[in-house]
Amino acid sequence: MLNADVTGGDIRTYAGDIALALSVHRGHSAALVWPENEPAGLLDGLATLAAVRMAATPPVPDRGEPGPAWEELVPAGPEAEPLAGFLGGALERAVTACYACAPPGPPGRRIAADGDLLIVPLDRGCDCGVHPPGRPDPLRMRLHKGEVLYVPQGFALTVSGRQCAAPLLALVLPPLAEGAGSPGARPAGLRSSGSRIRTPAP
Repeated sequence: MLNADVTGGDIRTYAGDIALALSVHRGHSAALVWPENEPAGLLDGLATLAAVRMAATPPVPDRGEPGPAWEELVPAGPEAEPLAGFLGGALERAVTACYACAPPGPPGRRIAADGDLLIVPLDRGCDCGVHPPGRPDPLRMRLHKGEVLYVPQGFALTVSGRQCAAPLLALVLPPLAEGAGSPGARPAGLRSSGSRIRTPAP
């Protein structure tokens, strides 16, 4: 269960920081977001439940493909609904919450989804490689707990833990429907709490 001190207002502010970053970068480029206020206890509670849900999920069979193995996204439960719901409301899109695990050390594992991805380390940091289409070398970055990596649909992603495995929250956003609004539109009624946003350097 989540910490009883986690409030809806705290989660709304955290989700709002993410939504503002997406209003600039969605559909264009990968981006790192450092939300100003990670709700105390939110990620710790999700990390505990992520471990339980992933332990109950059979491992993905090896596809026999070259490169890192694939990581299966495991559906999250009602514990992730407040964050997914606030984010979905801000974006006016359904957001699906899942869990994944970044195994320790290289080569890591590949993560893919039918839509844009938001990756959030829940318990400890992880290393990420983002492969934009047509680019031979990945953009490499290191995420700390609570930071958010946005990966547009069509970009490949690999993740690995540092000294040990790292549980991740993966928020999946469906592709923008044609005519449903601009990826660059600012969500109505949202103000930044002071979060920092950066596009990874090529």
